[in-house]
Formats: sequence, structure tokens, C-alpha cells
Amino acid sequence: MNEDYPVIVKTYNLTLWYIQKLDSLPRNHRYTLGEKIQNSLLNLLLTLSDAIYSKDKKQLLQKANKEIEKLRLMTRLLKDLTILSTDNFRFVTNALNEIGKMIGGWMKGARV
Repeated sequence: MNEDYPVIVKTYNLTLWYIQKLDSLPRNHRYTLGEKIQNSLLNLLLTLSDAIYSKDKKQLLQKANKEIEKLRLMTRLLKDLTILSTDNFRFVTNALNEIGKMIGGWMKGARV
């Protein structure tokens, strides 16, 4: 993991935490919503990793922002279905907001 990019570390840690939580989803949601969230988390992590080495960071960072929005919606759905506790919902949304701000800073710093 590239420690020079705190956004990668933050996203990796959220991904690890969230995937472990998804293991306890009820069976009827595990292979639908749970799988979509897991795929979205992995897409976010890999997109950010790709952006490190890309000359055209703008497109990848915009894609990462779209993944964050998808994750916000799916996380809210888990909360509204009373599958995710309010504390866990707060944790995930705060982490996603922080990751979003870090991506925004990266975009400004890279002038994309």
C-alpha cells in the first residue's frame, strides 16, 4: 500500500472494515446489496490506485467520486432497512466524506 497517498490508506481501511461487516448481512441481502457494495468499494480503491500512475487523473478521480456517491446511497439503504446501525452508518458516511474531501484536494493539487 502506498503510504504517500493517505486517501489510499483511508479507502483501504474502510474497505477492510466494511467487507467484514458485509459478512454478517442477512442472506437475502448478502448476494445483492452486499455484493454491490463490496464491488463498489473495490472499484473505488482500484480507481484511486490507478490515478496514482495516470497522467490523466481527472477522469479517474471523477470516477472515484461517482463510486463514493453510490456507496453513500447503498449505505443509507442498509441503514433504512435497519441492517446497519446508526453508529456504523455515521462511521461509514464520515469516512466517505473524508475520502471525498481528500480526492477533492488531490484534484486541486494536481490541477485537474
